[in-house]
Amino acid sequence: MIALIIVDMIHEFVDGKFGSKRAVSMVDNLNRLISIGREKGWLIVFARDSHSEGDPELKVWGPHAMKGSFSSEIVPGIQLRPEDIVIEKNSYDAFFKTDLERILSEKNVDKVIVAGVSTDICVLHTVCHAFFLGYETYVVEECTESMKESNKEFGLKYMKTIYGTKIIGLERAGEIG
Repeated sequence: MIALIIVDMIHEFVDGKFGSKRAVSMVDNLNRLISIGREKGWLIVFARDSHSEGDPELKVWGPHAMKGSFSSEIVPGIQLRPEDIVIEKNSYDAFFKTDLERILSEKNVDKVIVAGVSTDICVLHTVCHAFFLGYETYVVEECTESMKESNKEFGLKYMKTIYGTKIIGLERAGEIG
């Protein structure tokens, strides 16, 4: 079974404090990937930052994507459906202190495709954890973004080199199986 994990497609990282025009323009590509996933029967998971006072990340970035705030909501235009799984995370890693590992295990997932923002931070750390749990990892290049293009390039190269992540184009996403 394949899971598509969409990381932090929330206001804060798309059109907010840490957003970018590239992240906004990526929404159409991401929706194409989600459509492919629905056709193929993939598990669709949205992981979104949802911080509380005292979260360690706030020491680095300041208050952002606070639990219950507009900035922590998934941006409109993303093809979110009631059957999709939405998890709240309070770190870069979508697995850390969430139910994601249990959910994927219960669904017999063995491959994960990670998309979203930021390639070099939350996407990278989620891929890292998936790798250490034994999942085969993929990232669709047109479905990730970072605050800077150089950060995205760094993140993609790092995941490929260090975790053996397969970096593929959107046109090849339907071939994962």
